[in-house]
Amino acid sequence: MTEPITKKEFLPLLALVIFYAILSFYNLGNTQSPQTPWTEPHAAVFDFGDIHYISRMQFMIGNRNDVDFMLFTSEDGSDWNFALHVEGFSAFSWDERQINTTARFAQIVPFASGLRVQELAFRNQHNQLIMPAHIFTEGGEVLFDEQHTVPERAHLLNSTYFDEIFHARSGYELLHGLTVFETTHPPMGKNFIAMSAAVFGMTPFGWRFPGALMGVLMIPLMYAFGRMMFKSPFWGLFTAFIFSFDFMLFVQTRIATIDSYVTIFVLASYLCMYGYMQHKIPNPRNNPLWKPLLFLAGSGFFIGLAIASKWQGIYALIGLPILFFPNWYSVLKANKQAAWITFALCFVFFIIIPGTIYLLSYIPFVYSMDTGGGFLQTVIDNQISMFSYHSALLEWHPFASRWWEWPIITRPMFYYSNTLSAYPDVRQGISSFGNPFIWWTGIFATFYAISRLFAILKENGADRPYHADATQAQQLLANRNDLLFLLVAYAAQFLPWVFVPRSTFIYHYFPSVPFVVLLVVFMLKNSKFFEKYPKVVLGYAAAVFALFLLFFPVLSGAPVAFNFVETFLRWFPAWILV
Repeated sequence: MTEPITKKEFLPLLALVIFYAILSFYNLGNTQSPQTPWTEPHAAVFDFGDIHYISRMQFMIGNRNDVDFMLFTSEDGSDWNFALHVEGFSAFSWDERQINTTARFAQIVPFASGLRVQELAFRNQHNQLIMPAHIFTEGGEVLFDEQHTVPERAHLLNSTYFDEIFHARSGYELLHGLTVFETTHPPMGKNFIAMSAAVFGMTPFGWRFPGALMGVLMIPLMYAFGRMMFKSPFWGLFTAFIFSFDFMLFVQTRIATIDSYVTIFVLASYLCMYGYMQHKIPNPRNNPLWKPLLFLAGSGFFIGLAIASKWQGIYALIGLPILFFPNWYSVLKANKQAAWITFALCFVFFIIIPGTIYLLSYIPFVYSMDTGGGFLQTVIDNQISMFSYHSALLEWHPFASRWWEWPIITRPMFYYSNTLSAYPDVRQGISSFGNPFIWWTGIFATFYAISRLFAILKENGADRPYHADATQAQQLLANRNDLLFLLVAYAAQFLPWVFVPRSTFIYHYFPSVPFVVLLVVFMLKNSKFFEKYPKVVLGYAAAVFALFLLFFPVLSGAPVAFNFVETFLRWFPAWILV
């Protein structure tokens, strides 16, 4: 369906996008966090003005978590007592240590140069902040210049969690030209984090914003896919709706890792390829060649962004040619000139443009990491390093899972857990997995698609069944092409994981999820059972939404009673949710 979107269909889509955006951006993270690090290699000494009882020390370390430091205290400034050795902290995450001593003076002493303390805070027995009256060390004032950002306790709204300690940190390092810690994936996703941090500051909201934005943008892309494939605004909205309330979309785009970027760009690339395949064979009068070429150029552009975000995007280069060449062969039989022009330009679209994007994504990385070998050598060295890392990553992780376990959701990825000290039975948790009503239905939808495709091929033989009228033949041909497209796209993103020996996790399934949704919608639209009982389709959408609401606390990290989770949400023993 290529007709322009009308106001009547645009408004429901806009309402869905706004509703999802509110859910996604609400409590995404604090918009304030310490911005000025203390970076001196020597001790910082400060005077509280009087003797105080110090119960605990809070601190946020910047992008270096590999330098320990010590705390010394004194009542008179002469006799110093060793208070504690601080180690085992995370980047851009609030931490604390119990002190429980009386002191007027204190000093922190780094073990080595490179320590970056974003903010330091001391609290008395009444939990009140104690501010230094005088700081003896030049530059030490930045340790206490943003006390309004000091939280009562560390939690996901003010600190990094899970792999954010790598990717958010690397975005900060790319932004400031510092040595990049996380070098196991291409830099494009971290470039997006860096750009967001430049706008919003190095805050939880800032490092999570671009991923959440990608999640919001995937919804209209899915609408466009559904509308175009199923030739109906209703089915386009239905596709976007059930995708919006898949658990993994919500969780995976709200954490500052790079899976959001590879998924949206893979989706956009396949959408452009599908748009190309919907064009009629070019001719000079009413089907100019430049229109389908724009879709091919878009497909190559987005796959370049996907691969530059994560090597997982390379899997699309398996599926896209399989989809392209049969269509190209049809063009070749009808218009050789257009076909060979298209073929030549595909070298530009799918090699030159993606390669250029990939190299350009390395500009901030090379600026930070160039050791004198030059741009290309730095890029090549990183490719070798990435391959070595992933090929050797065989150590098993407690939440690792194999490819065949992902669709049946045997092992959700447990990202975050916290217990509220005032309410020990109330907990917070975040887990990444799929909406069972979508993913489990997707298993049946995949088998339905395979069986339906074989039935059409058996019945069809040629392009037009001998016993069908023209309309039926055209519909069967369209169904055949759509089934081939969806199964190839899904298989290309999913099946390569069969041959990956390294530790894998359920979030690696994320780029396959849009095609799972499209397979489900295809089944619901074309199955005779659902055609006979159309209200079941609406009931299915309602059930998907209801299940999302039921599981929302363990997807968002909202406080929830432990007994509620154990009774209603932990459907299997391996599901660790809080």
